[in-house]
Amino acid sequence: MKKWIIILVVIIAIGTYFAWSKAHLEEPVVTSVQFDEAAKTLAVSYIVEQDDSTYVMEIAHDTKGFYPDSSNGKGNRENNTQVLATQDGYELREDIVDLTDDQLAYFLSLEGRAVSVDISFKDYSPIQTILAILLKDEAAEVTKQGDALLYTFTAPEDITIESIGHHDSEALISFDEIEFPLVLKKGQSVDVQIEEPYKLSSDDELLMEITTTKNQSFTQHFRLTQSIPEGYLKQIVNEANEE
Repeated sequence: MKKWIIILVVIIAIGTYFAWSKAHLEEPVVTSVQFDEAAKTLAVSYIVEQDDSTYVMEIAHDTKGFYPDSSNGKGNRENNTQVLATQDGYELREDIVDLTDDQLAYFLSLEGRAVSVDISFKDYSPIQTILAILLKDEAAEVTKQGDALLYTFTAPEDITIESIGHHDSEALISFDEIEFPLVLKKGQSVDVQIEEPYKLSSDDELLMEITTTKNQSFTQHFRLTQSIPEGYLKQIVNEANEE
């Protein structure tokens, strides 16, 4: 009798774990929005619950809207959203907008490399987030070091770096024994370590911005390389729910 009670308790515990271990999402968690000049695309990747049939209907900047495939803003397109990963009851999905030459020129005319956009999903209110603008001539080379990446910035002139940061990525950057402001003579360099360079879209890139004390800005972007580990989608969802 005790044996059957123990088995029953274990079954209930396992059932409870799987029923409650997944946090509920009130809306999609947007992980990446990128304009890629070379590919002539906008790409949105996001996390939703596995049984959610939503998809991207519109990417809006100011008064302009951009739509995946034939949705034309009405949300009646055939859903061809790509599923990039499935973990713990969640899916990482991606929708892509192929840009016309006029649309491409519009994004190239914007100032800065990170702009605010609104993403509209089927059955949800628009979500405001940041679009990273990746220009062809700002692609940078990096070196793999185990699971991390190493980027070396070489000063094109005498500069004093005030900050080094990045947009639109879950990756972490770090430096070895560096204090800011950092004075570099022309030709001197600084190494930047990129940890957890997990791909959260099919062609996920990190957009890095180096700012000087003279309000100059140097921007570079490079491809992230690592597949996301088990449980990572759940981790991002939990962090989003805590905000």
